[in-house]
Amino acid sequence: MRNSSEFTIQTDNKLRSTSISHGQFHRLRRIAFWSCIISFIFNITLGLTAFINCMRTKSFVGFSFSVHALMDSLCASFVSWHLTATSIPDVHRRDTLACCVIGALFIGSFLAIETRAIQSMMSPPTVRPDITVVIYSLIHIIVFTILSIIKIIISKKIKSTALKFDAINSIIGIIMVLPLLVWDRVVFINKFTHLDDLVQVLIVLFLFLAGGKLILDSITIMNIEYARKLREDKLKRMLTEPDDNDFERLNGGNYIIGT
Repeated sequence: MRNSSEFTIQTDNKLRSTSISHGQFHRLRRIAFWSCIISFIFNITLGLTAFINCMRTKSFVGFSFSVHALMDSLCASFVSWHLTATSIPDVHRRDTLACCVIGALFIGSFLAIETRAIQSMMSPPTVRPDITVVIYSLIHIIVFTILSIIKIIISKKIKSTALKFDAINSIIGIIMVLPLLVWDRVVFINKFTHLDDLVQVLIVLFLFLAGGKLILDSITIMNIEYARKLREDKLKRMLTEPDDNDFERLNGGNYIIGT
């Protein structure tokens, strides 16, 4: 496989042929790995900045973003783990496990953000976003737009579902900070006192659905793979071990050799 210009990647229990070489696969894998590391660093930094700013201003403006950023950092860490595998089969085996974990994190993000957003919408209007919110929102949009494009392109080439959904998760984070930027700058929008909460309630519904689908698909793929391995092991035993029943039937039968 290493000397071939093409190899086949198995995803979703189907064989798909790709023209990417073994060397290109690992170059793209390393680029994706470092993209996830950069995502992890920026998510931790911006998420903690947003959380500390909420405590400083005694408001929940940007709180949901901080929760999502910290959850996104966990997603990036698991995706980077699956990209550290040295062999191509291990990369795709870990991809299924990473998808299952990402699905659980998506559902966890949904529960945390949805609960906080609904509670905030029932409370009196909070203060408007300050300059700190604007700064970390702009940084997040610029950095994660670039990283999301890189991840989506690479995920299509190396057939990584976990990397693709990590990019989608980053795009959701971009959508979540947009209301924080345009809140006071668009006349129509600034009439809505809970605009960021409303957007978050709608956006995290997608996280819940995507998380559930990822978990179900991952469990299905793992069950199919487990059943396939059982069949292969059974076939290997049949080919390597002598059939004692055949010898017993031969010894117990009335066979006359030479007639």
